[in-house]
Amino acid sequence: MRRFGFSLAASSAAAALLTSCAQNGAPVEQTDNELHGDKDSVTAIHAPVNYEPLYIAEQHGYFDDAGLEVTITAGGTPQDNLAQIMGGSADLTITSWDVLVSSTAEQIPALAVASNSVVSNSVDTSGLVVRTDSGITDVEDLTGRTVAFNDIGGGPHVVTMQAFRDAGLSEDQFEAVRIPFASMQAALESGQVDAAFPSDSFYRQVAEHENFQVIANPTREYRAGLPITLWAATETWLQENADIAERFTHAMDSAIEFYEDESNAEAVSAIREEVTGEAQTNSEAPQGEFNTAIDLEVSQSVTDALVEFGIVEDAQNVKTADEIVWERATTQ
Repeated sequence: MRRFGFSLAASSAAAALLTSCAQNGAPVEQTDNELHGDKDSVTAIHAPVNYEPLYIAEQHGYFDDAGLEVTITAGGTPQDNLAQIMGGSADLTITSWDVLVSSTAEQIPALAVASNSVVSNSVDTSGLVVRTDSGITDVEDLTGRTVAFNDIGGGPHVVTMQAFRDAGLSEDQFEAVRIPFASMQAALESGQVDAAFPSDSFYRQVAEHENFQVIANPTREYRAGLPITLWAATETWLQENADIAERFTHAMDSAIEFYEDESNAEAVSAIREEVTGEAQTNSEAPQGEFNTAIDLEVSQSVTDALVEFGIVEDAQNVKTADEIVWERATTQ
């Protein structure tokens, strides 16, 4: 995992977690600002993927209904996005569970506020792919082989190590190499690697090709229900703006409901075109699953795996899922 290029002083008492708070899922009361027609300002950073509900909430008035004026900013990697809220340039940001586990172990005072997109337990959007003529049919056949990942130490790499472990093999019995998603198909075709672990549109492109076959989907097996992307904020901001964070989450709930309605597929596709600047060819159905509730059980399981395989530095300081998730977040 990439370490942050900055250091942060330990949070002060003013940044401690709230100790008296409403129960998860409790109704959110109107604030004076809402009653008087004023709005609270929030700056939110999204990732290059899974941004649709954020724009839906803006375009269809869910933020207005929540008394929020949200400034939306396009972000980058989970690490860079988290650095922006620590630097004060945004209030809420999209990051990943793996990055949040590593960062909080380094005493960075951030908390998970809500899940965004989640790993589906029924639809695969990533997997281990090989050539059909390779003779490789399962994970065990990858012993001594080379496997391409977009990021060494990232989620796909970790779940592949878990699959090796559960097959009675050692995680060091395959060679992991870093290759961008966009180059994985060519690497497979040329024989540069024996297997690849593409995600999202790259996975669909390779998996549907007649020259390739999927041999395993370990992300679904080990991480179903885990946030692929999640909303995070600093402890200090949450202490001072708990009501705003809850209203933001409720607005996202409404946006997710809109997103999941297949009759709104055209509107969702239009958002993708606006954000990416590219025409969308597949707008028939949603392309991801969303849920603001954070699954604590799978989050803890993934945290344990990050420690087991040495992905997290400062492992002795790793926090539990309960400690990483904001106490007023909706959980399951």
